[in-house]
Amino acid sequence: MTIITVAQQKGGVGRTTLSVCLAGELSRRNYDVALVDGDAQRSSSHWAAPGNLEFPVYEINLENVSIGSWASDVKKISADFVVIDTAPNERHLGASIALADIVLVPCTASGLDLEATGRTMSIVRAVRSRRHAPMAVVLVPNRIDLRTLEGQQLEEELRGFGECVAPAISSRTAFLRAFTSGESVATSTAGGAADRDIQALCDVVQRELKKIRR
Repeated sequence: MTIITVAQQKGGVGRTTLSVCLAGELSRRNYDVALVDGDAQRSSSHWAAPGNLEFPVYEINLENVSIGSWASDVKKISADFVVIDTAPNERHLGASIALADIVLVPCTASGLDLEATGRTMSIVRAVRSRRHAPMAVVLVPNRIDLRTLEGQQLEEELRGFGECVAPAISSRTAFLRAFTSGESVATSTAGGAADRDIQALCDVVQRELKKIRR
């Protein structure tokens, strides 16, 4: 089982959108996929409520349980890929990152997001220092217009963290429509621009996983 954690210490950066749509793309690539909603706000669960997603969503959050018990519950899931949509606080981030084979860190063109990305990367470095297994990290410029100076500067700022930077995910109404219909963009707008953005991200995820498994 490969665990993908989507993590960021600030809310409102698109964690749930990336989690659901990446899981949808992996499912389209014929993998057995599950999504863990680790946030008490239950955003992924609300997305899944209409019953139109092509993969299961499990509510397993860390409220009022030990980290060990939570990790055990996640590991009981049977799937090729488990995507964790984690809550934006240090305890939840630390636990979710510790389980991950690869961590995706979304960031918008905001100074606050960049500060939060720095704090998230501090947690990643702390986890890496305590484990023997390699862990990949992909920084994801999200809701970005690369035609603007802000979008271009964000990519440069993210490269300064020394990790892989994914192609930018643009701000598109297709993601909102996918949530409304309870689908991922792999099915709601297959072949559209939002779908192609997620396909490009999935390509990067699979490439980085291959690197750490050589």
